[in-house]
Amino acid sequence: MALNIKADEQTFLDVLEQLVRAESPTGDLAALASLAELLDGLLSSRGWQVSRHSRDGAGDHLEARLDGGDGESTLLLCHYDTVWPVGTLADMPLKREDGRLYGPGVLDMKAGIAAAICAPQAVAAAGLQLRGPVTLLLTSDEETGSLTSRELIEETAKRHDRVFVLEPARDDGALKTGRKGVGDYIITFSGVSSHAGNSPELGASALRELAHFLLFAESLSEDSKGTTVNVTTAQGGSARNVIAEKAVAGIDFRTLLIAEAERIDDSLRSYRPRDSRVSVRVDGGLNRPPLEDSEANRKLFAEALAAGQRLGQELSGAVVGGGSDGNFTSAIGIPTLDGLGGIGAGPHARHEHISIEPTLERVRLLAALLAELPD
Repeated sequence: MALNIKADEQTFLDVLEQLVRAESPTGDLAALASLAELLDGLLSSRGWQVSRHSRDGAGDHLEARLDGGDGESTLLLCHYDTVWPVGTLADMPLKREDGRLYGPGVLDMKAGIAAAICAPQAVAAAGLQLRGPVTLLLTSDEETGSLTSRELIEETAKRHDRVFVLEPARDDGALKTGRKGVGDYIITFSGVSSHAGNSPELGASALRELAHFLLFAESLSEDSKGTTVNVTTAQGGSARNVIAEKAVAGIDFRTLLIAEAERIDDSLRSYRPRDSRVSVRVDGGLNRPPLEDSEANRKLFAEALAAGQRLGQELSGAVVGGGSDGNFTSAIGIPTLDGLGGIGAGPHARHEHISIEPTLERVRLLAALLAELPD
């Protein structure tokens, strides 16, 4: 049976354009507060019960709830911070062109927020009811690692049967069925300085040890398991004629498997310099666990495929390298499906945009997944 669920284009675009015009870079507390007020009003006027969670150094995290039937409870996971500073609209204006909507944060992820707001309206307009209660969690610090929101995300997810993450789809529209875990380290080498011309043998070069370490660290990558380890920054030394006493390396690592994250961590922390006079300190670790290919996540993806089929949509899934807050919810065992937000291209780029019609189809899909559907 085909589903007669529609997403009202003008309503969706009106909401989305309001959100994009309210610039909201992570860490800009005044800008985040302004958008939080706008979101509170948009949600409250549509029947959501809104509460706020204040955190030092971050914008309020908003939790909004809708009642539904006796079926599965759903957490919709969004963030309202962006990477774009206030004033970006002046040279990267909000505009519609050739079936696309351009603007800072429009894809990552204000289209997802607009979808969360509009999907329940589409359910009601189709004469259907929500399958179960729905919670929308809007956080303010995802772009910088969710440092103040992670605990809230995990606690909220534990009260729900499933999680839909309204981050953008992959550029080709694929849902995100897996994400790599993301981690970073700072490795500090401390050696012994000496004159590079008169007595180099008395020195213990931190830079030489960093060079050995770079080759060791990157050798930990394992392509067959989707694990990458890259030394991405390096600084060291004080002067051309001084054996380097200090050197510091930065590492980015990503992996599809939590076991791989543990292997990388153990390997980095057990590293010993070749010169015993040089000491090493390892700081950092896994920031986001991987969103793994679990049985629970596969079942949720299969449900999305079935709903898409009833809507006449052909869906696909993909594993991607970047992390999201869905990594947290999947890692604690809550069925999680990501990439249910906007469809477009250019997140964090000057050409950031959504394709309007495909994104409206994604809103229809979200509505179908939230609704109590006829047999």
